[in-house]
Amino acid sequence: MNSRTSRTQMLYTLGFLFFLISAFASFFTGVKVGADKTEAKYEKLTDQETAGEFSGSYQQQDLVTFYHNVFLPYREFKRSWNDAVDSLARSTDARENTATLKNLSILADKQYDKVTQDSLFTNSPLLYESQLNVLKSLTLFSQASGKVTAGSSGAEAAKLLRNDNFTTSAVKFGLLAQKNFYDSMLKWGAKTNSAIPGQAGELKTVTFIQWKKMPLLLKNASIADMMLNREIYAGYDPQDITAKIDDMIYSGTASSLKLKDIQSSVTLLISTGAVQEQDFIKWREQYYGKETMPQLPFFYE
Repeated sequence: MNSRTSRTQMLYTLGFLFFLISAFASFFTGVKVGADKTEAKYEKLTDQETAGEFSGSYQQQDLVTFYHNVFLPYREFKRSWNDAVDSLARSTDARENTATLKNLSILADKQYDKVTQDSLFTNSPLLYESQLNVLKSLTLFSQASGKVTAGSSGAEAAKLLRNDNFTTSAVKFGLLAQKNFYDSMLKWGAKTNSAIPGQAGELKTVTFIQWKKMPLLLKNASIADMMLNREIYAGYDPQDITAKIDDMIYSGTASSLKLKDIQSSVTLLISTGAVQEQDFIKWREQYYGKETMPQLPFFYE
């Protein structure tokens, strides 16, 4: 009797365990299938949303909003940074040097707050990336300024600051943000004028003949790429280099200097300090009156 009862209990237990295993197997199979279906569903929706966003992205209003809310605060910081580091390199006052570094860190944090006041540009991916890169750059500049200890030798402090890993990374992110912005203008231009390509493509040695055929927005995007690759972190903008090159070509200066391509021209201009802010405005009417460009202040003021 006891043997029969034990056998029954064992069979009952095994059956119950089999039921639980089957139930769990069905449950997890259902979860996996549901997850796969959900993932596929959202992949499809994401593709549709991305296509919809792209068709409506890179509008002039996007560029104008970015210019005022992101580009200008960062541009102001960049100028202040370059001026402050140059002044630091000439200073021999320890107290003044400490104040300079502290003020740079405060300014970076202040501009960071300005840049984050408005929503990210999710409908224009390159502007979205540019804003993120600006924020990364300002964060790293703030950290670099707080990391370096100033003494009586401002030149030594400036050298440490320029060579600090945080600073070099901050410069790269800032120049990448600039490239993102100018690539965004190129995409806007392609939607506005069919003669303008949507992207600059792989950067190669550009002859003067090729350069003359390029629309302004493509020239600017190419220069922004060169500035990134060469780590040219200056107060002037890509279009200022563009204008300086065009004037060298059309005035005959490039020929007299035996320059043959854009890359060598950029090298000469940067090494001699020949490019200045507002160079584009100086020659805008002479060379760019018929060019397609967005209504951004630095192209017209």
